[in-house]
Amino acid sequence: MNIPSRIEIPRFPGNKRIAVTTSFDDGHTFDRRIVAAFNAWGMKATFNLNSGNLRHTGKPTVEGDLKPGERAYLDASEIAELYRGHEVAIHTVTHPWLDRLDPSQIVDEVQQDRKALEDLVGYPVRGMAYPFGSFNPQICALLRGLGVVYSRTCVNAENCFPPAEPLAWASTAHQYATGPTVPERFQALLGNPRYSGVFYIWGHGFEFHDRNDWAGFERIYKPLSGHEEVWYCTNIELFDYEAARQRLVLAANRASAYNPSGIPVWVKAGDRLLAIAPGQTVSLRY
Repeated sequence: MNIPSRIEIPRFPGNKRIAVTTSFDDGHTFDRRIVAAFNAWGMKATFNLNSGNLRHTGKPTVEGDLKPGERAYLDASEIAELYRGHEVAIHTVTHPWLDRLDPSQIVDEVQQDRKALEDLVGYPVRGMAYPFGSFNPQICALLRGLGVVYSRTCVNAENCFPPAEPLAWASTAHQYATGPTVPERFQALLGNPRYSGVFYIWGHGFEFHDRNDWAGFERIYKPLSGHEEVWYCTNIELFDYEAARQRLVLAANRASAYNPSGIPVWVKAGDRLLAIAPGQTVSLRY
């Protein structure tokens, strides 16, 4: 039997060329429309929630019950089911400017939010987005000590992944970016067969409400959906897959590969594309 002359570990599952990931902040009732559309379009999102702003009536928020001008936050009772299949992440308890707080208050804001959200969703919450985008190197170091995997900033970067500092993670663009717009940026990358990378867009559901522009939500996001070359993932799935592919062990003789991680990892051995299951050692001979 022969061994492949070259083995590649593709950036994304299934050798997809582009990863599309998104995130939305704050946890308002507008997220319901986003989740429904994304579920229909086959997209995924990360939702960064302030647990201190969630309602606690024991039933889903009814917008008609709110006072005029009151921000319609979701009820804690609807979080697990609403966001099923997506990711819930930290946005602190009360949405403060973290760079104006001392370390003990930052720890409280992050850890209390994390624990409250974990109580609701039933899984470890490991990602975060900075309120107001405020952070500094000291905050990054503090979060690292708390076990936070990544934290999204409001900084934009054309090549945003993998970040040199996961706790100062830049996105591709805000959802209302112009010159070019989000769909224009995406089409330029999709149309370039040599491009491979992450396309990360973020925003707030209330932006569509406040602008009376829910048509804009579809205009911005639907063109990103339904492409065979794209992997649609949450923020944490992106980091988990990158960690798993970095751990893949290739034999020096290129005859086998071992996946020590907890998720499947894909390899391209010659002209064959193989998925290596968690804990599996596979022969690459042909």
